[in-house]
Amino acid sequence: MKKIILTESQLKNLLDKQISVISKDKKKEIFNYSSIIGDAWHDLIYEAQKLQRINFDLENNDSMNEKKTLYVKKNLRKDQPIKYEFNAELMSAGGDWEMEVMYFRVEFTHEYFYNNIKKIKDLKYTFEVDRKSGKKLSKCYIIIPPAEAGNKIIRGESDSGKYDWFAYQNDELSKEDEKIARITPVDKKNVWAWLKDLLNQFVEDHHEMLDEPDRSDPDDHAS
Repeated sequence: MKKIILTESQLKNLLDKQISVISKDKKKEIFNYSSIIGDAWHDLIYEAQKLQRINFDLENNDSMNEKKTLYVKKNLRKDQPIKYEFNAELMSAGGDWEMEVMYFRVEFTHEYFYNNIKKIKDLKYTFEVDRKSGKKLSKCYIIIPPAEAGNKIIRGESDSGKYDWFAYQNDELSKEDEKIARITPVDKKNVWAWLKDLLNQFVEDHHEMLDEPDRSDPDDHAS
């Protein structure tokens, strides 16, 4: 076969025909950071799984396309109303041979605790942990709803003793049980209601008005 040699001009003309260049809006991000974002949340998922003693794999880990902003109204001072604000996204995850488990990504976007969170004896959720600085997502947390809130998890025992709750295993379910283990619209509605109550109660327990004396300070009661 005869070798074809192109001149520089011919090569440029050929490339111009095969390659198109489109300018992008300066404000639009063109790079895909999804892997970095996913890795950052993975650390928080493992943190929540360990604390809540709930185990599920992350082979299939996706958004359930339900995102909400939750508000809790309070007075920071007697004449200063404020709103605590939380962004939340409902996610589901599980291994190839597991049923889905629901969990929330939650961000505390506007919170006014001002270090008023007292030491909690029995930690249940990662947002109660006194986190050290340096976390990639410092105001973000993973919250896994329990079975009683509508999540499809089953009690069991792990060899390591680290976990008490697990995703349902497909190969251990009958067809009828598999239907029961599937997430329904009612289950999703229930876990959202549970999250709303949980965050509201957390604010109730730890919110303090700045113009009220600290009842724990003995100097406030000296007079």
